[in-house]
Amino acid sequence: MSDLFARLEAENASYTAAERQIALFLLNNREMIPFETAASIAQRLDVSAVTVGRFCRMLGFKHFRELKEHLRMSAHLPWLAGQAFQDFLSDFTDSDKRRRTLEREIELLVAVYERSQHKVWSDTVALIARSKRVQIVGFQTERGLAAMLAHNLQYVRPGVELIDSASGHFADVLLEDPGDRCLVIIDVRRYSRTSRHLAERAAEAGIPLVIITDTLCDWAPRLTTHVLAADSDGALFWQSAVPMTGLVNLLVNDIVGHGGGRDVEDRLERISALYDDFVGFVRPARTRGGEA
Repeated sequence: MSDLFARLEAENASYTAAERQIALFLLNNREMIPFETAASIAQRLDVSAVTVGRFCRMLGFKHFRELKEHLRMSAHLPWLAGQAFQDFLSDFTDSDKRRRTLEREIELLVAVYERSQHKVWSDTVALIARSKRVQIVGFQTERGLAAMLAHNLQYVRPGVELIDSASGHFADVLLEDPGDRCLVIIDVRRYSRTSRHLAERAAEAGIPLVIITDTLCDWAPRLTTHVLAADSDGALFWQSAVPMTGLVNLLVNDIVGHGGGRDVEDRLERISALYDDFVGFVRPARTRGGEA
């Protein structure tokens, strides 16, 4: 069994309908296998967990966990976690909700990093990096994400504004010259009517627009080509902020790397000096020699 995937492709025609579904899922979703269980695959494919287990035994494995271990050891998959993480997961049962929550959060975060390889990501990074003025706004629970993006960018570059929606008219966005600036709107389901209306008005005004949203948003691509998406349908009661937080962190990192260089370092050093002057720290910084 030197190549499990080659075997699945070669024997596919001889499988039953249910077995073929499982085989096709494994072949077409290789990057997701590390985060799946027999129960989760059964739920996705509307088959029984018994059927998934029987299919694994037909392939020569005791259960789905052994199949995953075979793939991990044969390096067919991009297993991002080391043995310590696998051992940690083994402490949970397949039915444990915390295990599924953790695996789903990792799966969604991996997807963000995969999308960051696309041209739309690099184009969006370039737009924000070259804009002399960046205005950022978020509504409902996304206000926190907007604040995080704005505050982090303010550390590394000038001209970043967190837009306050309390005025109700957005004159600071819509009535000023669109040149040399861009607007970043963050929103996920259920989308705020205000965010969509503001996006539409900004597009009409010719303001370069970035929309950070989830993968199910169908109106954002009609308004701008600069759409960055992260899934938020985790396994928790509330929608997961992990993938969107990861997106914001990665976006800031790439904006800094887009020609920031020494300018960013100088700015951070000057900000640190100002902070130390106005606020200071509980303990002073350690010197190179190790003395406080």
